Amino acid sequence: MWDGHVFERIVHLHCDQTRVRQVAEGLSSKRGHRWGMDGDAVKRVLIIAYYFPPVAASGAMRPLGFCRNLPTFGWQPYVLTTSPECVYPAHQADRKLGVRVPATVGVTRVPYTDRLQRILYYRDVLRGMVKRHVGQDRTGNLQTTQAPPSLPQSEAGRSTVKDFLLDWAFAFPDRQCGWLRQVVQHFEQFDEKQIPDVVFATGGPWTSFVVGSTLAKQFNRPLVLDYRDPWNCNPYYSFSSRLLTRKSQAVEARVCKAASHVIANTEELRQRLLEEYGELRGRCTWIPNGFDRDVLPLGQSPAEQLNVPSLSTGYELCHFGTVYGKRTPRVLLQAVWELFQEGRLKPESIRLRFVGGWDSTDQECERYAAELEKHSFLRREPPISHSLCLREMQRSSVLLVLQPDSPLQVPAKIYEYVATGRPLLLIGGEGATANLVTRHALGASSPNQLAAIKVLLDELATGVRKLVQPDVTSVNRFDYRSLTGELAAVLDVAVGVNESS
Repeated sequence: MWDGHVFERIVHLHCDQTRVRQVAEGLSSKRGHRWGMDGDAVKRVLIIAYYFPPVAASGAMRPLGFCRNLPTFGWQPYVLTTSPECVYPAHQADRKLGVRVPATVGVTRVPYTDRLQRILYYRDVLRGMVKRHVGQDRTGNLQTTQAPPSLPQSEAGRSTVKDFLLDWAFAFPDRQCGWLRQVVQHFEQFDEKQIPDVVFATGGPWTSFVVGSTLAKQFNRPLVLDYRDPWNCNPYYSFSSRLLTRKSQAVEARVCKAASHVIANTEELRQRLLEEYGELRGRCTWIPNGFDRDVLPLGQSPAEQLNVPSLSTGYELCHFGTVYGKRTPRVLLQAVWELFQEGRLKPESIRLRFVGGWDSTDQECERYAAELEKHSFLRREPPISHSLCLREMQRSSVLLVLQPDSPLQVPAKIYEYVATGRPLLLIGGEGATANLVTRHALGASSPNQLAAIKVLLDELATGVRKLVQPDVTSVNRFDYRSLTGELAAVLDVAVGVNESS
């Protein structure tokens, strides 16, 4: 059996590709090879990625980056995903993003139907039919109907039961659960020659982990789980029922126990997983998200970028992506507004630009946004394609990150921000994201607190504090070429453990 400490020493190496290749070759020499016609070892990894190009979801970028670089380290990936039109929630399909998938990477798309969405559709159709029928008498004359009285408290209490039944039937472990059955049916008959050496599942959605665990058991192959986000300790993931919460925790514990190795995309999440599942010690590591330099606009590296904005003539804080839920800029907007009202801030010094969806339901946030737009502090622009988005990031003065109340998570798009070589400004200065920004000198951060944000903005406006471009070495740390080498070492260890046991 492989020693867990050997594994940790290998995958924690932050080294160049040559060293990672040497590590992988050393591990491979200790087990049997399957050889291709060119004499190189052929190792196949099935990558289960619910989000995958051409779907322009942030969760699609990590498996894409790995797929593009794994062959360099002796691994041939092929991908199991779903059809773009089936993805929940709906995402834009970007044809240019799909072109980045190498032709040598086989992609199997298993479509499925969201059962809850279908039921809701038929419910609405039925309601429409009933309304039309009730709204007319036998002579065809329209009748008015009295609105039903509000439910008494005992009836309203039934909503808890209804929520439990809906979650249990249609949203456990998440809304993508209907995909599992279709995948199992798809693999009921399979060619043994196509069985991978290892199954790699990236999540969320957490249905992907259940799919990975099911197929790994069916193929009798090792399973590697890849956490792009926390699961049950995720502030954005919860059930109204304690029973379902406990059941979800049990499912996570089961798939982690079945996995040969577990990868987290932040060190903070890795530590949390070890606290929750002590048996993972020795077989749990962290590999951050990253960027693929080959798909940067014009193929430029950060050091080669030209015509970028000067940081000496004021700052435009640019946010790319959807504003929603807890990722709201309300406190930031309030800080800008109050500084303006106090006569301490002008749009020539600090201004804001938001490119993407604006799905905030916070009325106070909307009020501040409207006022700041009137005074030229704020611009809101509609979503744009991923390729155009990357070019706009490169042209930005400062890239704004909103990440409050998420101590274990780093938003995936931050790595595309890093790739541009532009400085970052993080609102939500606690946990994994703030540690990343500080550790690698990528910019500045502030807690999502009014007083702290006002101090930071005031210092930037007066020149007391300056934002500078991050060092190229710090940027290169997150290139998927080097990150994939770390993944390849993990895969080699997983297969080595499987074959020696």
